[in-house]
Amino acid sequence: MSGKPVPVEIKQSGVRELRIAWSDGQVNDFDVVELRRSCRCANCVDELTGTQILHPTQVGEDVRPQTIRQVGNYAFQVNWTDGHTSGIFTFDYLRKLAEVTNAPSGPASAEDGSAGEEESSGGGGCGSHGCGCSH
Repeated sequence: MSGKPVPVEIKQSGVRELRIAWSDGQVNDFDVVELRRSCRCANCVDELTGTQILHPTQVGEDVRPQTIRQVGNYAFQVNWTDGHTSGIFTFDYLRKLAEVTNAPSGPASAEDGSAGEEESSGGGGCGSHGCGCSH
C-alpha cells in the first residue's frame, strides 16, 4: 500500500461516533449507525447489480460496533450489535465515504474518547469504491 494512507488509530469518540486517525494526519468521525447502513457486503448489496438490499430503516438507531478487527493491510471487519458480521470496510472506501459525508475532523487531537469496544490495532476502513460502493 505504498503512498496510500492507512489507519493508525480507531476509537470511539462519542456515543455514536467512531474516529479514525490516518497515517497522513487526517482524522474522520463516522456516525456508527450510518456506517452500518453503508455496508457493501453481499447481504446488504446485490453483488451483480449493485442494488441496495439493506433498507436503512432495517438498521436501528441503537446499533453499535461490538468488535473491530483488521483484515490484512486493506480493511477492517466489524461485528455489530444487530448480529451483522459479514461486512468488510476497506481503507479506500472509508476515505471516500468520509469525502461524501464531509466527515473530516482535521488533525489528530489528544482527546481520548475511548470506550474500550473497538480495537486500535491500526486497521480499518469502512468504505472505498474499491469494495463496490456506488456512493
